[in-house]
Amino acid sequence: MNSSAQLRREIADGVARELLVSGLAREVWLEGALACGFAHAASDIDLRGIVDGDLPAWESRIVDGVRVDLQAAAPQRAEELRHLLRSFDVRRDDLGSFRRVRASMHDLMCLRTALSYGSGRWDPVLDAGECQGYRRWAVADQAEVAASLAEDLTGLVEDGLAEPARVVCRKLETCLTALECAAAGHPVLGDKWLPLLAGAPFGPPIEPAHTETWEWFRPVQRRVARALLGCWPVDDPLQKPPNLVGPDSGWLPQRYADGWFLRRSDVHIPITGGQLLGWLSTVFTDGA
Repeated sequence: MNSSAQLRREIADGVARELLVSGLAREVWLEGALACGFAHAASDIDLRGIVDGDLPAWESRIVDGVRVDLQAAAPQRAEELRHLLRSFDVRRDDLGSFRRVRASMHDLMCLRTALSYGSGRWDPVLDAGECQGYRRWAVADQAEVAASLAEDLTGLVEDGLAEPARVVCRKLETCLTALECAAAGHPVLGDKWLPLLAGAPFGPPIEPAHTETWEWFRPVQRRVARALLGCWPVDDPLQKPPNLVGPDSGWLPQRYADGWFLRRSDVHIPITGGQLLGWLSTVFTDGA
């Protein structure tokens, strides 16, 4: 923990004690990057007070030159969010639960990082099972973002729109890094913190070169596949993959509660675990 993070932790300690001793909150949570040990010289402190009854309209305050953002939340809202983490029930023919969870991903990230203050220390709010639930939803969410960006990217490449394609490449690289962080069990923080969570700097952008072939897209397929398999391992015997309609570029694996799919744009082809491994054997042919 650097000096900026240490200072902010000490300030958070003092504000949390004040809220608890005064009875203004029954719990105080530290959330976001600071809860993970990350802060820079201008970082704010995000604290959430769990409050019974009517929610107070708290204002931010400046403590020792640092902004402390205070929010009040009802315990019922926290329980609603925790309930989402206890099952991964999204199905290809019923995406309602997926839409609800995706709309709450920022709140779920805050809950995933949350530390509750008590007895002079900060303890995780979620248990291991709930953290695993967040991991599954975060990986599925980022895989969905990657599929959407891949659709844009392949379309731009096909039309030879190089500059817009480079912009989408940068967005896709950031998404893939977030996906890998989620698969490793980390919360998906803001983009600026992703290189720290990934443990390595961003890789080179995916250049849309050689549009007559699809080798340029293989790193995307490999990275999405690795992340998904990290959450949902497959040990089935390898099987022949299905014949895919259209060009090879753009196809990505996807995992829902009702199984595996290969997806390109709006086309979803259900596959077995063995067929997924068969498809991956072709994707990984040219390198790891």
